[in-house]
Amino acid sequence: METRVMLAGGGTAGHTSPLLAVSDALGALAPCRFVFVGGRRGLENRIIPERGMEYHRTLMPSLRDPESRLSLLTAAIALPIAVAQALWVILRVRPRALLTSGGLVSLPVVLAATIRRVPIVIWNGDAVPGRVNRMLARFSRRVASTFPEEERFFTRDKVVVTGNPIRAELLQWTRAAGRDALGLPADARVVLIGGGSQGAQVINGAVDAALTRLLANAYVVHLTGDAYLPRAQARRGSLLPPERRERYRPYAFLTDQMGAALAAADLMVGRAGSGTIAEALALGLPLVLVPFGVAASGHQLANAHSVVDAGAAILVRESELDGDRLSAVVVGLLEDRDRLSRMRVAAARAGRPDAAVRIANLVLELVEPKMISREHRPMAEKRP
Repeated sequence: METRVMLAGGGTAGHTSPLLAVSDALGALAPCRFVFVGGRRGLENRIIPERGMEYHRTLMPSLRDPESRLSLLTAAIALPIAVAQALWVILRVRPRALLTSGGLVSLPVVLAATIRRVPIVIWNGDAVPGRVNRMLARFSRRVASTFPEEERFFTRDKVVVTGNPIRAELLQWTRAAGRDALGLPADARVVLIGGGSQGAQVINGAVDAALTRLLANAYVVHLTGDAYLPRAQARRGSLLPPERRERYRPYAFLTDQMGAALAAADLMVGRAGSGTIAEALALGLPLVLVPFGVAASGHQLANAHSVVDAGAAILVRESELDGDRLSAVVVGLLEDRDRLSRMRVAAARAGRPDAAVRIANLVLELVEPKMISREHRPMAEKRP
């Protein structure tokens, strides 16, 4: 018999991809039927139907400006209708458990699940959880946390440190296979630079200013986002010296080959989102982190500090980032092989590549205790 599991979240890849990673792990552990509930405008409206998963959306917006009073008022007006919509889906599907990545889009689903006494597991991705996730945790049986620092924000006996779940296919790449897939020389130094699923203007601008210096020392795989890609391609095609063009590899983003890029790189420069950090650490990749300056609650800065404290990253504040700073940090690390090697060891130590399985077992603990994998019993991960 299939175990019916409801997933709730959305907005960005950082709130959608982890749920899909856990659904894959759950499906490998037990026969499951998944139903995903999202909101308006978010990435989930495209990604989930493409996967063939049953999908429903409520009136609640997936993306909003956290500083906008109008946005908050609109969400408040939509909430009662969204709760009714989520309740209808729950009554029809009768899920055994709800797994959510939180955020405002998940609020009506969590409320509806609470009304129907559906057990809830919330995964929180950031070292400093937002106000909505702190509230949703009160309705949850278990809180799967990414960083140990989160424990102080939640009821202690609910928290299990699992890490951020990532796609299993990312872990299948080796350094040699990744370089072969991207056409990168086996003996080259490779820097992966990105700004998240939307790209990042400040990082792109710093890369543009530092590009000649970076290419003198390494191949650069640059994930620009859709908006910046034409400019990056134009520079590669006409402005770079011919001998440097082959070293610059701009892409809007990578999906199937993201694992190849992570495995191929010697160093990554990116935002301090939980997903970016988790993917890099799972492959033992050192990081230069540029936290998004206006991220809610300063959570990206807190994420970055956690990884810096682990010895796996260097922090560069957004206000300090320019071409000179970027080239100095990146080239300095590439030239200091001993330090880069220590960071690589620290990254591998801090990574949690089995996070998806651990969270899957948290869900199964609530509905099918006998199915829990002995290698990943959730209680074993609780902090003393």
